[in-house]
Amino acid sequence: MTGFGSRSFILAALIGLLYLFCTSEAQSNQDCCLSYMRAELPRWAISGYTEQLSNEVCDIGAIVFHTKSGMKACANPKDNWVKKRLLWLSKKLKKMSI
Repeated sequence: MTGFGSRSFILAALIGLLYLFCTSEAQSNQDCCLSYMRAELPRWAISGYTEQLSNEVCDIGAIVFHTKSGMKACANPKDNWVKKRLLWLSKKLKKMSI
């Protein structure tokens, strides 16, 4: 295998594993998260997020991370790793606006 083929295979395998770890997905803006994912989402996989509020249509509050592969993963906004990812995204956005 060439270096490019190996990297593509490894990336595809990591994305497949990430999909398995995500126990809950929001398919569109109208779908609600019903539970939280069990594993931490790595920073390199995150492209953005939206917030799901429990006082609206949905039963639970959640942070819905959008991944670079087009998936959406529901996370508990009270988890420390989620707070760290949100802080990282905030800093990234500030750098982009300078």
